[in-house]
Amino acid sequence: RMRRMTPDSTTDQLQNKTLWSSYTEIIDVKQCYPNTALVGVQVDSEQFGSQQVSRNYHLRGRILQVPSNYNPQTRQYSGIWDGTFKPAYSNNMAWCLWDMLTHPRYGMGKRLGAADVDKWALYVIGQYCDQSVPDGFGGTEPRITCNAYLTTQRKAWDVLSDFCSAMRCMPVWNGQT
Repeated sequence: RMRRMTPDSTTDQLQNKTLWSSYTEIIDVKQCYPNTALVGVQVDSEQFGSQQVSRNYHLRGRILQVPSNYNPQTRQYSGIWDGTFKPAYSNNMAWCLWDMLTHPRYGMGKRLGAADVDKWALYVIGQYCDQSVPDGFGGTEPRITCNAYLTTQRKAWDVLSDFCSAMRCMPVWNGQT
């Protein structure tokens, strides 16, 4: 509950008008599906008669670490990259691979560090993935994108090999990390 104790100002010398923008409700419960986005929909079946209710969702996926000089919306790289990253949504296959290699929860991040992955080579591969190519309908599209849902557990090497093969490259393991 939120309550204002003083009335709004009537003078131009004091601006204290209250504006309610939004609120967030925090529920402290044990989650059945942690780290998962869930959607719950309740509809009255009488509104649809004998038709089955259909739902469509546009999912963008994870926020990844992408190069600090990269604009994922325009797929442009500006200036010289200093090796730092920023969080942003991207379906660039190279940065999806970087996320998979370095993320500690679901990726290889507990075994590999950022220093164990050649980010400079991935930067060049990322630029290759973002090059515009004809889409066959008179327009252009990025050369390679990643819009995958990984729903089954597999060996890490197999998943990494599949991702790399989509980018026309191959992972190399030195046998030590």
